[in-house]
Amino acid sequence: MGKSWNGPRIGLALGGGGARGAAHVGVLRALEAAGIPIACIAGTSSGAMVGAAYAAGLSTEQIERVFAAVRFRDLFRPVWARDGWLDNSPLAAAFEREVGRIGVEDLRIPFAATATDADTGEPVTLRSGPLGPILRASTAMPCIVRPVHLGGRRLVDGGVVHKVPVQLVRELGADIVIAVDVSMPYAWRRKKPRHPLVFLMRMLEFMDERLVAAELGGADVVIRPWADCGIFEFHRYRAQIMSGEAAATKALSAIRACLDRFGEAATPASSAAASALPLPLTPAAAAPPVPAARTGILPVPAHRQAQASSP
Repeated sequence: MGKSWNGPRIGLALGGGGARGAAHVGVLRALEAAGIPIACIAGTSSGAMVGAAYAAGLSTEQIERVFAAVRFRDLFRPVWARDGWLDNSPLAAAFEREVGRIGVEDLRIPFAATATDADTGEPVTLRSGPLGPILRASTAMPCIVRPVHLGGRRLVDGGVVHKVPVQLVRELGADIVIAVDVSMPYAWRRKKPRHPLVFLMRMLEFMDERLVAAELGGADVVIRPWADCGIFEFHRYRAQIMSGEAAATKALSAIRACLDRFGEAATPASSAAASALPLPLTPAAAAPPVPAARTGILPVPAHRQAQASSP
C-alpha cells in the first residue's frame, strides 16, 4: 500500500524480551505480506532494537541475518562494576555497523524508544538524538547491565515501567495500535533455572505480569507469539521469527476488523458525536466481509446507509 494508503495510521508497540524479540521480525514480515502499512513504531529493549532497525530501512531478511550472526559476546562485555556486571556498548557498535551512525531524525518511519531513570524510577521517552546511546539505554537490564548516562540521567531498560509501550505509540500519532508481547511463556516457566541470573530474570518477569496486562488493555490488537526461549538464547532466533510470523498471520482478521470499524466511524453517515475511536458495528450498518486478500477500509454501501437512516 505504501504511498497510496489513505486509511488510519497504524502503529506498532514492540515489547521487550531479550532473545524473544526475534519474534518481532516475523510479525513485521507477516504484516508486510498482508499489505498492512506501519506509520510509526515504539519499542522497549529488544523491541526497540528490531523497531529501530526496521525504521532505518533494513528489510526483515537483513534483520534476520543479524540475529543469525549475533552472539551474546557480540552485544555485551563483562565489567563487574557496582551497578552492573555487563556493559552493552558492543550492542550499539553492532547496530551501527548495520545502519551507520544515524539519529532518530534520520529514520524513514517515526520511532521512539523507552527507558527508565535509574534514580527516580520515572519513564523516559527517547525520540531524538543518536540511535546508538538510545538503544543502549533501552536495553540496559537493571543490576545486570550498567546504566547508560544520557541527557544528564542514568538510564536503564524501559521495560522496568513500560514493557510494551502502547501509549507511546498513541503519542506518535497512531489511530490503531498493534501491540506485540513477547513476555515469558508458560512453557519456559516450567523449566528449572540452572543459573541465579536466569532465576532473577524469571522473578522480574513474574512481577511484570500485571503491568503488561494493564498496558495491553490500551491496544486495539494484541499479538502474542509463542516465543518459548530464554532472554539470552539468541541461537534460537529462527523459531522465534517463525512464531512471530504465525501469530501475526493469525491476527490479520482482527486487524482488518479494526480497519473496518475505523472506516465506519469516519464515514459522512456517522453522527457528529462519533469519536475517532473504533465503534461497534450495528447489523444495519455493518460492512460486508473483507476478502482475505484485501486490507483496505471498505465504505458503507449506499443502500445500507439508507437502511440505517430510515425510521
